[in-house]
Amino acid sequence: MRSAERPARLPLSTLRVVLDDGSSQAQWSVDADGVRGRTLVQSADSVVAIPLRLTDAVGFSARVRLLPHDWRDRSGMLRVWAAATDAGGIQRTLWSGTLTTAALHKGKPRGLAVDCDVPASSTALRLGIDLCDSGTGWPVSRAAWVDPEITNPVAAAAGSPGSIAPLLPQPERLATSDGPLISVLTPVHNPPLHMLEEAIGSVRSQTFANWELCLVDDGSTDPEVIAALERHAATDPRIQLKRRSPAGGISAATNDALTLATGEYVALLDHDDTLAPDALQHVAARIRADPTLDMLYSDEDIVMDGQPIWLHLKPGWSPDTLRTNGYTCHLGVYRRALVSEIGGFRSAFDGSQDVDMILRLAERTDRIAHIPEILYHWRIHASSTAGGDAKPYAYVAARNAIAAHLERCGIEAEVGYGPPGLYRVAHRVDPRQSIAFVLAVEGPEGLEEAARSWAVQPHRAWSIVLAAPERSLAACVTVLRAAGVADSCVTPIAITAEWDWPTALTQAADAARAEHLLVMQTPAVGLTYDWLARLIGYSDQPGIVAAGPILLSEDGRISQAGIAVPEGIPLHLLHGDHSSMDNFFGYGTSVYNVSAVSGVLATPRQVYQRLGGLDAAFREFALIDYCLRGVEGGGRVVIVPDARLRTTGPDITINDLGMISRLRDRWAQTHTHDPYYNPNFRTDRGDFEPIRS
Repeated sequence: MRSAERPARLPLSTLRVVLDDGSSQAQWSVDADGVRGRTLVQSADSVVAIPLRLTDAVGFSARVRLLPHDWRDRSGMLRVWAAATDAGGIQRTLWSGTLTTAALHKGKPRGLAVDCDVPASSTALRLGIDLCDSGTGWPVSRAAWVDPEITNPVAAAAGSPGSIAPLLPQPERLATSDGPLISVLTPVHNPPLHMLEEAIGSVRSQTFANWELCLVDDGSTDPEVIAALERHAATDPRIQLKRRSPAGGISAATNDALTLATGEYVALLDHDDTLAPDALQHVAARIRADPTLDMLYSDEDIVMDGQPIWLHLKPGWSPDTLRTNGYTCHLGVYRRALVSEIGGFRSAFDGSQDVDMILRLAERTDRIAHIPEILYHWRIHASSTAGGDAKPYAYVAARNAIAAHLERCGIEAEVGYGPPGLYRVAHRVDPRQSIAFVLAVEGPEGLEEAARSWAVQPHRAWSIVLAAPERSLAACVTVLRAAGVADSCVTPIAITAEWDWPTALTQAADAARAEHLLVMQTPAVGLTYDWLARLIGYSDQPGIVAAGPILLSEDGRISQAGIAVPEGIPLHLLHGDHSSMDNFFGYGTSVYNVSAVSGVLATPRQVYQRLGGLDAAFREFALIDYCLRGVEGGGRVVIVPDARLRTTGPDITINDLGMISRLRDRWAQTHTHDPYYNPNFRTDRGDFEPIRS
């Protein structure tokens, strides 16, 4: 289909500012999944009115569905409808349908497709939801309109068929320019035409006006793509266009766009993706709040066939995560002078040239901020990286970029491949680096199995500091001897007072003299090859105060995989989970920063002494408190998933309400939010489930 024949399709939320002239009656807001301007979550027995000013009939389309979990956890039936009201107040139903929960529907409901015509005489589009059957139990009380669109709207201003330009918000009337000039860099090479139009349109419809779009055509051969670029450049003075011939690759084209840019900051937009309507406004507001920032990144979603299929809700700045997972991705905004200073983008890393640039930039600055809003829509199609296997060379380039970064930083390590898009950093550990296993046990249960797994580790410079009641200490040492541990490798500590496990563990840790401590709250069996060296490798890195493994329970489920501490309350990540082994973002599969670890903790002895050791008053939460003290002092904590161990005893995850309250009293003021746990995740569970309502 030629461009002039293609019907224009714009999100209703973008058109609202044009069609209703900014009326507050249109209650369009952030949807429950965090996808701005794409979903309207509406309560039962309510009506949303969207004022319209039309000169011709338009089409309205959407999908309407129950929210995740609601269809399964609640009961009842909803009637959903769309209607139009004319100037005389007469309402005409345009479409209606019924949504049912699992109690009335076999299997997961697929939702309903909405497709209807809105007459030119309409002064408002009304969307309604009625509860028509409450069922039994807790009734369903909401539904979501997903990707609502008005198609082929005809505005009073003349425009060519299919042109969206007359409907774009005019910056002098609808947008703000309060903020720095932001240059959007977009290299272009033969994208699908409609995706290019929508990408450019998403910039032109920004609610923030102080932008420029720097387009570089990198040898496109599609005449419609070339014509579209020239048309946009001719109709908007904020759009600059340069053509390259022949094509030089994405880095060369992006560098050309960088030379066109005059803004204080540059933002990267691929030619087949889109920005949320208020993306640059969020960025500008954050820069106004802190003008020293050199880099900003936002959350994003991945979209297929117009539907968001995955939300990438990211942590705050996590340098160790970045070295195994280029997680910052889109939307990325960078201080232009700094990008130019480090040499821009390098063609040797095409496919992951942004990862290479970000790693080099992060070597110069830590003035980096995360905006926890979905400001970028990464769209899947046959040739996109988001599609999975379209650009395997990008994975190779990212691995090479990480390896080059580590070399520049003087970090001796091997970079290997993990699951697609993820990487494993294995530090070269001096075989003489000493580490002490620190334990406090009431008896020998589990010790022999654990010690046998320690004895086969390739890293041999380890010892054991073991605290136990005087009555059982000899039996514990005998068990260790039976497992092949030499007496010279064991420092036994007899506890003569009444047994108190947290105090005994603290005594054992204080007595250790190795370069690193491996504190175990219960004896744990090593499961993966070289897990000990992996933990030492991270514990030995500058700035790291603690490194933890993935600790499994006896049935193979996750017992410990890091601790988030929103509002000072510990939240055990991935607890009881199996599926996290293949978690798309990388939790459970690549190294990630956390606020604390529990169960098993590796830490440098110098750090342990500097922080004042463990505080036995926090009992089972003593390791969490220790990590938080390290983070408060500017240190970092990591989970190393390649190091996997299994507990030999019962689940050590407890809910001691009194101690939780004590921990919260200690940390709620300074740890008001967890920097590594996105605020759009639920805080009543640690499986990285987005907040749905």
